[in-house]
Amino acid sequence: MAAAIRSPFERIEWASDTVQRCLLEDIPHDSHAAFLRTGSHGDPVASDVYLLWRDGDPAQSLADLHCCLAQRTPMSSACTIFRGHPGRCEWQYVDPEQVAAEAQADQLLREWGFLSAQPGGETLPPI
Repeated sequence: MAAAIRSPFERIEWASDTVQRCLLEDIPHDSHAAFLRTGSHGDPVASDVYLLWRDGDPAQSLADLHCCLAQRTPMSSACTIFRGHPGRCEWQYVDPEQVAAEAQADQLLREWGFLSAQPGGETLPPI
């Protein structure tokens, strides 16, 4: 269904997750949005296609929404959640699930010998 939304780009970036979860800050809200793929507006970062749903309602919809693009500083990365989203921008809060996934990935990399603890931080071993 998301593929039916036309795109002016040859390459469409699709969500890497097989399970969709709400991107909005973990604050009370009843409308939810999960990233599905890049949008159809001229610039590749101008919009994204989202799966939208509301608490307690089995209905879901798709929307091609303009990105927030708010930045902490002119040189920092921009918020890629949709414009007008509730809560803070993605760079203003810590996503506990993301932190847990990164910690688990780091642990596996250490166990498999791809990451070793060095004074001053983690570094990859020489190849």
